[in-house]
Amino acid sequence: MKLLIFIFMLLLSCSYPDIDSVPNFKDLKLSEEELFDLCELSSSDKNEIETCIENKLNNL
Repeated sequence: MKLLIFIFMLLLSCSYPDIDSVPNFKDLKLSEEELFDLCELSSSDKNEIETCIENKLNNL
């Protein structure tokens, strides 16, 4: 019985999507709020956050 459960679990785990199936987020468009949240994670300085947002908007 344990062997049957093991085989079943093994078969299910093989159907899990591969890392290669992750979409490309390079062209992802973020809203102003999302950009602010993203840039706020890297710095708490207001000037750096604004610079980060401008760079992200210009795709730099």
